Amino acid sequence: MTARNTADTAMPRKSAATTIAAFAVGLVIIAIVLVGCLNVISHELKSSLGLFMKEIAAVESANVNAVIEDKFSVLHGASAFVVADNINDTDMLLEQFREMVDSGAFMRVGIVTTDGRGFGYDSELGALPEQDYADRSYVQSALRGEDCVTGPASDAWALGEGVVFAVPVYDIKHDGGAPIGALIGTMSVEAFSNAIDASLFEGHGHIDIIDSSGTVLFKSSGVNADSNTSLLDGEYARSEASNTVKDDLSRGLGGSAEFTWEGGDSRFVAYEPIGINDWFIGVVLPSDYLEAKNRTILLASIIMAGFIVCIAILLMATAFRTKNRGEKALARAALVDDLTGIDNALAFGTKYEARSDCQDGAHSLVLFNLVGFSLYNTIFGYERGSSLIRSVADILSQDLGKSELLARLSGDRFLMLVHTENPREAEERLLSLLDHIDAAIGSDETHYQIVSQCCVCRLTKADADKDVNLIAQDMAIPFRQTKSHAGKRIIFYDEQNIAAAMRARHIEGIMSTALLKEEFVAYFQPQYDIRGGKPVLCGAEALVRWNSPVLGLVRPDEFIPIFEKNGFVDRVDRYMLERACIRLRQWMDAGLRCVPISVNLSRQNLFSADLIGRIEKIVDTYSIPHSFIKLELTESIVAESTVQLVETANKLRERGFRVAMDDFGTGYSALSILKDVPFDTIKLDRAFFGESIDSERGRTTLTGIIQLLDALGFETVAEGIESENEAEQLKEWGCHVIQGYVYGRPIPADEFTKMHLEPAQTDLQDKDDDR
Repeated sequence: MTARNTADTAMPRKSAATTIAAFAVGLVIIAIVLVGCLNVISHELKSSLGLFMKEIAAVESANVNAVIEDKFSVLHGASAFVVADNINDTDMLLEQFREMVDSGAFMRVGIVTTDGRGFGYDSELGALPEQDYADRSYVQSALRGEDCVTGPASDAWALGEGVVFAVPVYDIKHDGGAPIGALIGTMSVEAFSNAIDASLFEGHGHIDIIDSSGTVLFKSSGVNADSNTSLLDGEYARSEASNTVKDDLSRGLGGSAEFTWEGGDSRFVAYEPIGINDWFIGVVLPSDYLEAKNRTILLASIIMAGFIVCIAILLMATAFRTKNRGEKALARAALVDDLTGIDNALAFGTKYEARSDCQDGAHSLVLFNLVGFSLYNTIFGYERGSSLIRSVADILSQDLGKSELLARLSGDRFLMLVHTENPREAEERLLSLLDHIDAAIGSDETHYQIVSQCCVCRLTKADADKDVNLIAQDMAIPFRQTKSHAGKRIIFYDEQNIAAAMRARHIEGIMSTALLKEEFVAYFQPQYDIRGGKPVLCGAEALVRWNSPVLGLVRPDEFIPIFEKNGFVDRVDRYMLERACIRLRQWMDAGLRCVPISVNLSRQNLFSADLIGRIEKIVDTYSIPHSFIKLELTESIVAESTVQLVETANKLRERGFRVAMDDFGTGYSALSILKDVPFDTIKLDRAFFGESIDSERGRTTLTGIIQLLDALGFETVAEGIESENEAEQLKEWGCHVIQGYVYGRPIPADEFTKMHLEPAQTDLQDKDDDR
């Protein structure tokens, strides 16, 4: 019995030992497999990361190139105003340089003539003394007719290093010929470095600008930025990958590599040529950043294997799932729009570049725009605006085809790559999509009116080498040429749009200088009161015209939408108000009896906190009675924010100004708001007249509106009247004032004085006597 018990107890012990041994062997095998799998995962992560970093380098290269080209554009725009006749006019040029410095484009601007004489203006030092700069390489390049930008260097005027831009100056009064000088602009190294993203991957990576020798020209300010002055300095130089990198840099090629230090640390490096000088973008990421994540995964896997041998397959699946999550997290951090969760511009560009079937004539880029969104965001706040943008993103995402792309670019702009092989079906689809968006926006409890529209660019083989982001920028130009709420819902991008895009960029490049040089001129169109026996001059509208020595006569319907988009219209409005006040002051000083002048007020002005104060300051500077200024607001502003409008109009009228609603009847009229808005005048748009007068229904509508406005106490002005017949008919129906070609076109102030104001002096005297 004892022997049997001993045998029985020995067998379990042997079995337990075997199980433990098998368990241990199993753990070792699983550990080896897991380590091998994780090494594979690590390798794949590094490969994916290398591609991703190269994409980042390419995008940053394009960004830096755009910054440099923008600076060249500013200098070229300024050089157009320097000619042989004024290149020695130091005072005039210094004033222009001061304006350029004050605008923030450069911290220092100067000019060097062909004999080496140079002078300029500095943001801190003011006017800079003349010196001989003939030996400067960038000056010599510009005098050879070349644009030039330097790395960190002294421009002889500097107290320290800066980035120097130089362009040739030609005498535009003569065709051909050599440069007559070099225009120099300097910005600080710090300001130029801000064009580079400071850090990547939670601050572990960074971006620098290097040259073909690997020298770091502009350092990143990232927390882990290298202290090296060259990409290939120190321990890097002893890496086997350095020869490949040196060869790529010397040949102007982009690429990527992993450098290993003698101490064991390694770094990923991606580099991409900028296309200017021999400069490259260099993106650097320490390998230990990725290795730290892998070690965490490995440790968790080993612990799980130690306790649950039977779920080894699940452990490996978890490891691969973790790898995928890591890749997605990295991609999401840089490629996903935070607000909507859809792709951003970088992701869209990456996916677009990977497609080889886009430029086949059967695909199109579609840029969506929400007219009125910026004011919606201003009025109702960021949270409500963000909710609206997310709704639009959901609608577009649900409509997206399997092989199509969608991204939010910025603000209210969305870009789609859609299949448009059948143009008619594609147009019907887009119209349906726009209707869906408008319906969703219209259900907003604010009842604020926003209209969606889109621009369609059909892609062809000619677009194969074009940057999709630049195409999208140009596609936005037609939106500026379309009045808010009144433009086409679908705009097709064509050669005319391309030319308009180039011209719009030119207009934006010279608009500030044009305003400073007073190239904008006030024209005046008379308004005649027709209620008496004969028409009597009762007012005039100041209308802006731009006579550019560079572009010629630019139409208001071309430049005003551009100014409204970039905010410059605010300055033009103030400029025109001041011109109206100057002319009124001249008339009053000449002893002439005057009539009120109407001046347009943009929507940007309406929501300015200091609007009333700025208007009063300008008018009071010239001692103009407030009753002689009438401020016109377009009907679209009334539709956008009645509450803000009523508050502003009341304040203006309390201070003696008159207020008018312009363009009434352009498609957004709401007769119910007339009882609430405190206007003095309603201007009926031309859309009410013409053929409308010839139909019974048109006459009934027009007479009813005129009678309603009269009953509500508004002065009624009919715009765009061209014939005596129309004027007589409107007088019979009770219209008060006529503005149109029938009584006078917009003309310069001096002509207006002779043709309208001086002949009206007797009538204006009689009118004053009757009061």
